[in-house]
Amino acid sequence: MVPVRIQTKFLVLVLGILIVLLSIFSAIIIRRENALLARKNIEQEHLLATILVASLKDDMLAGRARSTVKLMEGMQGTYGLIHLMVLRENGTPAFGAPGDVVTLPEAREAFRTGRIIEITGADRHTNFFPLKNESECRRCHAKAGDVLGVIMISHSLGDSFAELRTNKYQLVLLFSLLIAVIGVAIYIAVQRVVLQPLRQLHTGAEIIGKGDFTRPIVIESRDEFQDLASTFNDMAGMLKETYAGLENMVKVRTAELNESVRLMRGILTSMSSGVALLTSEGLVKLMNRQGAWILGRGHEDLVGRKLAEVAPETAAFMKARVGSYEEISVTTPDRVTVPIGFTSSYYTGSEGEQEGLLIVFQDLTELKMLQSALVDRERFAAMGRVVAGVAHEIRNPLFGISAIGQILERDLQSPEHQELSRALIAETKRLNQLVEELLIYGRPMKLKLEEADLRVLWEEVLDMHREELKKKNITMTGDYAVRHPYALFDPHQIRQVFLNLLRNAMEATPDGGLIAITMLLEDDFILFRVTDTGTGIPKQHLDHVFDLFFTTKPKGTGLGLAICRKIMQDHGGDIAIESEARKGTTVTIKLPFRMVAWPGPRSASGLKV
Repeated sequence: MVPVRIQTKFLVLVLGILIVLLSIFSAIIIRRENALLARKNIEQEHLLATILVASLKDDMLAGRARSTVKLMEGMQGTYGLIHLMVLRENGTPAFGAPGDVVTLPEAREAFRTGRIIEITGADRHTNFFPLKNESECRRCHAKAGDVLGVIMISHSLGDSFAELRTNKYQLVLLFSLLIAVIGVAIYIAVQRVVLQPLRQLHTGAEIIGKGDFTRPIVIESRDEFQDLASTFNDMAGMLKETYAGLENMVKVRTAELNESVRLMRGILTSMSSGVALLTSEGLVKLMNRQGAWILGRGHEDLVGRKLAEVAPETAAFMKARVGSYEEISVTTPDRVTVPIGFTSSYYTGSEGEQEGLLIVFQDLTELKMLQSALVDRERFAAMGRVVAGVAHEIRNPLFGISAIGQILERDLQSPEHQELSRALIAETKRLNQLVEELLIYGRPMKLKLEEADLRVLWEEVLDMHREELKKKNITMTGDYAVRHPYALFDPHQIRQVFLNLLRNAMEATPDGGLIAITMLLEDDFILFRVTDTGTGIPKQHLDHVFDLFFTTKPKGTGLGLAICRKIMQDHGGDIAIESEARKGTTVTIKLPFRMVAWPGPRSASGLKV
């Protein structure tokens, strides 16, 4: 919309009033002019009628009636006369003057009443003047009535109208010039008296609005504008003081707000739980970094969008009972299923109205794994106790069977029977070994920690199998000669681990193969790796190699790796296997060490048999 300035409004108002007043004044003047012209015409007609009556009267008394007729004929067409004639009662012209018969009822009315009758048409004005039969006239017209005839005088109004139009044009021109002059004068006066102070006030108000309270508004008009300017200056002074106070308050509040925001961001960032603020429509207004990480999305992918559209499983956030703890599973874009536990609470605004929900949620993956591990451990512990009890019960009968087998081997003479006795003794030993392993797995383990060097312990185990390694032509290599810190562990238990690992590697490695040993430090752990070039473990069996009684060997018991994992877990460490079919297997044990004094330099080298 186009703005209309105040000077334009004021000028239009004043000129509008002036035009209305001058229009009324013009109408009055024009009406008066019309009346004056009409009266002028009437007076002229009356004067002409009076002259004609007097002339006719004199000429009639003197017997010169023809002179009046000539006078009338001479006056025809002058002074705007259209008709000038004397009519008889029947409407015919008197004195034999040429003309048409006048049948106007006004003529007869003038005969009948003896009064002057007027007719005003669109372009003419007509008067009928009765000729009275006076005493001088009665000498010749004794028998006539009171009216001897009617003088008909008709004037054209064209000249009068032309004069009126000229007067109108002159009046309009005069008033237009007057309006223009008055408008210019009013505009100049308004500009100087009203608009200039208003502009100064407007400029001063804009400067104050921009925050500059140092420039006063100077108006010396000695009127209300000067008072208003003074009021503006006083207001600017008060605003300056108020603004300074508000500015200081804003600085303090801003610092407090920044500190609160910093603390809130720090808290949200350092929280291990996810925090999400959702509107009543489910839009994400806030999401901390941990929450986005748990959901497997970027922060920019969540804020401002409906959470249920990004992660459909989170629709449960809006449906859950407020204050209750619930669990769901969310699938990340990488197709990883993450178990999530969450609680919700109402988020209220500054007026106490509910603006949405505050969701606090956690990744339960580790907790679920711990729960699963705890269940497995309890299950295996119960199984171990049962197995240990059974193994203990069959240990004595096995000892008796082995003794009987040895007696039979000594006393029997038949080679076939002796071979059967030796087979019986061998199976008895194998069963006894199985019982020993069951007892190791089943009984509670009490560690006897000692300061020891893993390299020395490995060399002792290796020496026990040197001849067997030579028979199979297996090459042993290692890079564990690097100096490592001593560690606290149970040598007997770790030796059992090394024995199981070396046996497995030797059984899996074909003749002429290779077994490599690696030893290194990682944070607070010692890593010991045994790598062979054997047949490897099929991928489908890798998740079960530590399960009790699981084995892929024809004569395996399925206890060796389970016992190794139990020993490592009892030491606070771990064991892991990497394998690829037909390429070999790598077993890594992870043993925590407690820093102890180094006893001095040692030398230990890898063996090559």
